[in-house]
Amino acid sequence: MFEYFIAGAGLRLSQVIIYSSLWIVSGCLIAAVFRCMVGAEKTRRIFANGSRWGVAAGWLIGMLLPVCSLGVIPIVRELHRAGVKRGTIVAFGLTAPLFNPMSVLYGLTLSDPIAILSFSLCALVIVSILGSFWDRFLPVSEEEIPVDEKLPVPGIKRTIAVIYTASRELVGPTMVYILIGICGSVMMAVLLPKGCLQSQVERDNIFAPIVMAVMATPIYSTPLLAMSQIGGMFQHGNSIGAAFTLLILGAGANIGLICWFGRTYGIRKVSVFCLLLVTITVGLAYAVDKPLYPKGIEPAGHSHAFDVYTHPFFMESQGHFDVALRKANDFYVANEAGSTFILLGMILLGSILSIVGRKVDFEAWFVRGVPSESRFDIIVPGWILGVVSVAGLVVASVVGCYLYYPAPDDLLADFFSVHAETVLTSKTQDWEAAEKWIAYSDDLSRRLEVGVFLRHGSLDEFKSTKAKLYREKLDALRESVETKNVETVGANAMAVQEAYRRMSDAFRD
Repeated sequence: MFEYFIAGAGLRLSQVIIYSSLWIVSGCLIAAVFRCMVGAEKTRRIFANGSRWGVAAGWLIGMLLPVCSLGVIPIVRELHRAGVKRGTIVAFGLTAPLFNPMSVLYGLTLSDPIAILSFSLCALVIVSILGSFWDRFLPVSEEEIPVDEKLPVPGIKRTIAVIYTASRELVGPTMVYILIGICGSVMMAVLLPKGCLQSQVERDNIFAPIVMAVMATPIYSTPLLAMSQIGGMFQHGNSIGAAFTLLILGAGANIGLICWFGRTYGIRKVSVFCLLLVTITVGLAYAVDKPLYPKGIEPAGHSHAFDVYTHPFFMESQGHFDVALRKANDFYVANEAGSTFILLGMILLGSILSIVGRKVDFEAWFVRGVPSESRFDIIVPGWILGVVSVAGLVVASVVGCYLYYPAPDDLLADFFSVHAETVLTSKTQDWEAAEKWIAYSDDLSRRLEVGVFLRHGSLDEFKSTKAKLYREKLDALRESVETKNVETVGANAMAVQEAYRRMSDAFRD
C-alpha cells in the first residue's frame, strides 16, 4: 500500500514539473519585464486601468501570453504590485491559462471552431461577471496605487535586472503558491483510482459537468493538454458541458492561484468568488452542452483522456517503484525540451542571489548611473522594450507552433517508427511498452492534423476522418493492452496497422 501511493505520487509529481516548467519560466520572465522595463504606471495604462475596458483588456492580453495556471501566478502578483484593478487581474488570471496561440490552434483543429469560439466568449462572460464583482466589492483605493519606481538604467543593467527579478521571484512567495498548486494536483491523482473517470463524462450522464467541476478544480492542466482532451471529448461524443468545465476550472484555475487570491484579498471574499466561479461555469456548461454537441458522432462509452489525472497504477499490480521510474524516464525523454533545466537553474540562481542580496543591494545598483552618451547607444524607452518583449513571446509561441506541429511529410517519417513500435509491442504482449507507444501514437496523430491546419488554414473531412478512425482503433488496442486480453490484442493491432496505412496515404496525398 505504501509503495502504491508513494510511487504514484512521485510519478505524477515528476510529470507535472516537466509539463509546467516552460510555462512557469515564461510567467516569471513576463512579470520581470513588466517590473523592469515597463514600470507600474505604464503597466496600469496597458491594462486600461482608468477606463471601463479593464476587464476586456485583461481578457485579451491573457489570450495572447503563453502561460499556464501556475505560470500566471508571478504575473498576477506583479499586476497587483503595480496597482492594476482587481477585476482586471481576475480577468487576466483566469484567461491567460486557457488560451494562447498554440492551444487555440490545437483546439480549432481537433474541435469544432464554433465550439472554441463559443468557449472563448463564455470565458469572457465569466471573467466579466467576476471582474465586475471584484471592482465593485473590492476596489483599489488611491492610497494603494504605488508610486512609480525608478527603472533600471538602459543597457546591460536592465537586461541583468530582468534575469535577477525573474530568478528572485521563483524563490519567493511565488514558489510557495506554485508548490500548493502542484501538491493539489498530485494529491488528487493519488486519491482517484486508475480508470475511475473513464465513464463519468459521457453525454448521457446529466451530472457530467458537476463531476468534472469537482474533479477539475484541484488538478493542474496545461493549455495544450486541456485542448487535446477537449478535442478528444468532441471526437468521442463525451459531454460538451464537461469539456467546457474542464477548460475553465482545470486549465484556468488551480488551488495555488486561489490561495494567492485568498491571501491577498481575504478568505471571505475569495470564498464568494469561488462559489460564483463554479456556479457560473457549471451553469454555462449546461447551457452549451446540447447546442454544441457534434452531429453524427457515436458516443464511445468511455474515455482514457482523463487517466493522467488519476493514479497511474492499479493497486493489485506489482513493482510500482520500478515501473514509476521507467515511466518517469520515458515521459522525460518524450516531453523535456530543456525548460526543466532552465527552471532549476533559475531557482539555483535566485537562491544564491537571495543570500548574497543580504549584503549587496542589487536593486540600487540597477538604477544607479546614467545612460551611455555614445552615438552607437540608442536609448529605447522602457515601455517600448516591454511591449516588444511581450510581443516577442507571442511571436515565439507562433514559431513554436511550426516546430511542435511539423509538416505532414516530416512528421510521418517519425510517426512510422512510433507506430511500428506500437504494433510490435502489442503483438508480443509487452504490455507496459505497448501502453507507452499507444499514447505516443495518439499524440502524433493529433499533431499531424494540426500541422496541416496550420499550413493550409483548413483540414478536409477525408483526412480528419482517417485520423479519427486511427485513434478509434488505438482506443480499442489500448483497451486490450490495459486488460491484457491476449485474445483480442493481435486483431486490434492489425486493425491499427491498416488504419495507419490509410491515414498515412490520405495525409501524403
